Amino acid sequence: MHLKNVSIGLLLIPLVLSADYLITTPDSLMSNGGDYLVITHHNFTSALYPLCRLRDSLGLRVKMAEVDLIYSTFDSGPRPDRIKSFLRRVYGYWAPCPTYVLLVGDACRDSTLGDYVPSKLFSKFSYYYYGGLTQHASDNWYVQLAGQDSIPDLILGRLPVNSLAKAESLVGKIIRYETAPDTGGWTRTVFQAVTTDFVSYGRDLETTFFRPANESVYQVIESQGNSAFLRQKSRAGINQGAWLTSSTTHGMQPPAWVGSKTLLSYQDTDSLINLDRLTIALGCG
Repeated sequence: MHLKNVSIGLLLIPLVLSADYLITTPDSLMSNGGDYLVITHHNFTSALYPLCRLRDSLGLRVKMAEVDLIYSTFDSGPRPDRIKSFLRRVYGYWAPCPTYVLLVGDACRDSTLGDYVPSKLFSKFSYYYYGGLTQHASDNWYVQLAGQDSIPDLILGRLPVNSLAKAESLVGKIIRYETAPDTGGWTRTVFQAVTTDFVSYGRDLETTFFRPANESVYQVIESQGNSAFLRQKSRAGINQGAWLTSSTTHGMQPPAWVGSKTLLSYQDTDSLINLDRLTIALGCG
């Protein structure tokens, strides 16, 4: 971010000038440098400047590239391959090479539904998928840039949004979470959802990681009741606040945490009122 002092009499007022986060030329895609790279669909660019400024204020050099410029500069192959070609260039030639990459925009198998920043699609694994799903998607593939392993060489994330309003809302949540932290009891609480067949794994997580760190653990275990009770208890756990949600369950379509019963369903999301008590969700199952 660039600041300029403007003198009015004896008063010095700092003005925030427009930062040059956005890459606008093919040459700048090919040769540049930064710590934090945003790859976005142009529909969402304007929503991202507050996030760029926040990262800038933390000492990170921020660059932002729109997928249309990437596609026209790296013009060979399907769109995911073009993004991967750009990231290979970034990894090999940018100085410094970014540590962090953020994708902004939904991915979808059906481009008519809004495939803003696509994922790489692969044939399904050998075991059966609910509903006959024939492909699975991977963002991690984008940052497998060195060697033949599947370990990411850059730290990758995605904001899965399909409208400017949703992008603005999500950026606002991130900024509030990082700049006005709530230090209430929920910041030391873990919400743990466990199906019957994964109880031993859930217990290992609790005794190895959560309790030794003096975390309060709120648990929903499949054996505690029927689906209606379990869903209500899961909603209550998220609503009261937990900094971490650990789901040791199975997944299914439509999205849900399940065993022989349902612990949480996508139908429950409209009942969540945790507002700024945002949780980090990790799944194992």
